Amino acid sequence: MVVFECPDASVDTGAKRFVLRRGLYAYVGSCGASCVKRITRHLRRPLKRHWHVDFLPCAPLLAVVFRLDEKELAQRLSARLEYVPRFGSSDDPRALSHLFRVQSLRELLDVISTPSVHYSR
Repeated sequence: MVVFECPDASVDTGAKRFVLRRGLYAYVGSCGASCVKRITRHLRRPLKRHWHVDFLPCAPLLAVVFRLDEKELAQRLSARLEYVPRFGSSDDPRALSHLFRVQSLRELLDVISTPSVHYSR
């Protein structure tokens, strides 16, 4: 997961347009076998845009790797946090999003540390 500080912005990925309000956002993604390379890429903000997250006009603040599965983490966050609908979740059709707006890092940690429970909206 990468946490970004974002301005008010309209994000156009070419296929979709998303609206962001100023604040902190947590992006949930998988790292795979080359986790360090992928996270470093997101923290450097590459010019070549491949994933939705590459289009964010935001400043990366930190990255955290969890043992929790990407899909489980996205479901847990979407049950308790504001989210940008369908952002970064095209490979996870059951997910509402993979980009979540948080009020503070404390709130984010509280949501993540909540025991795994089946949430429904």
